[in-house]
Amino acid sequence: MSTYSLRLADRELPYQLERSSRRRSIGLKITADGLTVILPARAPLKEAERAIESKLKWILAKLATPMIAPTALAVGCSVLWQGQPKFVQRCAGRTRLDEGVLYVAEQTPLPAALTRFYQRSAKSYFLQRLAHWSEAMGLQPRQLFLSSAKSRWGSCTALGDIRLNWRLMQAPPQVIDYVVIHELAHLAELNHSARFWAIVASACPDWKTHRLWLKQNGAKLFAW
Repeated sequence: MSTYSLRLADRELPYQLERSSRRRSIGLKITADGLTVILPARAPLKEAERAIESKLKWILAKLATPMIAPTALAVGCSVLWQGQPKFVQRCAGRTRLDEGVLYVAEQTPLPAALTRFYQRSAKSYFLQRLAHWSEAMGLQPRQLFLSSAKSRWGSCTALGDIRLNWRLMQAPPQVIDYVVIHELAHLAELNHSARFWAIVASACPDWKTHRLWLKQNGAKLFAW
C-alpha cells in the first residue's frame, strides 16, 4: 500500500492506494486512518484520481464524520432499545427489560446475553409488525428469518422470504416499520424502481426521514 495525495481547489487530500488482482472496478473505503482507494492491478493511477473526484462530496462527508468506537459493554453502560437508551445492570434471574434498565443474568457474559435477548425479542416483534403491515399493504411474505448481516437491514427473495436484521431492535419503532414496509414492497416490485418507491411511500410517507436516520445512526447499531 502506498500513500498519495490529490490537489483539489482548496485542499490537499491524502489517500492510501491499494492494488488488487481480484478487482475489476475501483473501490473507495473510509476508515479511522482516512481514505483508501482500491484499484485493479493494472489500472493507471489516474483512475484513482477520477474516482476520488467523482465521489468527492461523499468522501468529504465521510471524512468529516467521527468514527464510532465499539461500545465497551459493562455494567452501568447504556445500550439502545427501540431508539431509547437503557442502562445495563446485572440480576439473579433471566435477562429482562424493566423500564429504563436492561437486567442481564449474572452467569452469562454480557455480549452473549444481550445478543440472545435482542434476537429473541426481535423475532416476536418483527412477526407482529409484519402481520400488521402485510394486512395494511395486501402483501403476504412466505417466511421471516433473522439476519446478522453487517451491512444490510433487510432483504426479500423472489420466493417471498424476508430477512430482517435483529440489530434493528435498537432503532426507533417507526424506523423498524420503514424497513418492514421496504421489504414487503419488494414482494410487489423486486427492484428499486419508481413503482417500488411509490408502494413504500403509500404506506410510509416519511420513509426518507427514516432512511436518513439509518444512514446517520446505523453504525451505532453495530457498535457492540
